[in-house]
Amino acid sequence: MNGQSYSSSFNIFAVIIGIFLIRGSLGATTLVTWLTAFMLTGCIGVILIFPFLQPMGLLLTQAKLNPVSSIIGWLMGIFVLAMLGWTWKQMRSHPVLEARKASGRPTTTPKIAIGLGIVLVAFLGVMLNSLLNGAIGTKAIALARQKLGPNYKYAAQSIRVSGRYRSGIVVAYNDKEIKYVPVHWNE
Repeated sequence: MNGQSYSSSFNIFAVIIGIFLIRGSLGATTLVTWLTAFMLTGCIGVILIFPFLQPMGLLLTQAKLNPVSSIIGWLMGIFVLAMLGWTWKQMRSHPVLEARKASGRPTTTPKIAIGLGIVLVAFLGVMLNSLLNGAIGTKAIALARQKLGPNYKYAAQSIRVSGRYRSGIVVAYNDKEIKYVPVHWNE
């Protein structure tokens, strides 16, 4: 879509795990259940913290200015959640749990995977919130406001810290447009 090539080494693992699942490997069900619990918890957690990291006004402006891409983005997110939910349901179905139990494998809910998903989202949420909405984010917004003036609302989108050098992208938006303003400074 962006004219850039995409390559992920994780795709080969998905194919291999899929082959093991098709062949009835109960060991693969352990891994898939664990990863699904972790990813499902993480995705739901991101949905819950997202409004605290990005202003609702910006989301509404994006939807207004680019409704097709916004709808596609939300549909893709719903699809991923649905697939994770379906996978979880399949891995936790009665026949799979009975086969695992008969082979002496545990059938308990992977609480560690769920806990790690929660911890990861909480950690990222706290770190991003303190970076984007803290002193560095405020400074980035002030620099962007100096460039574009008071006719926009501002939100720090990304921040990079390298020693005393700071840089970032601030999104400036109003009802008619969205601009991405690069900023940089030394502390």
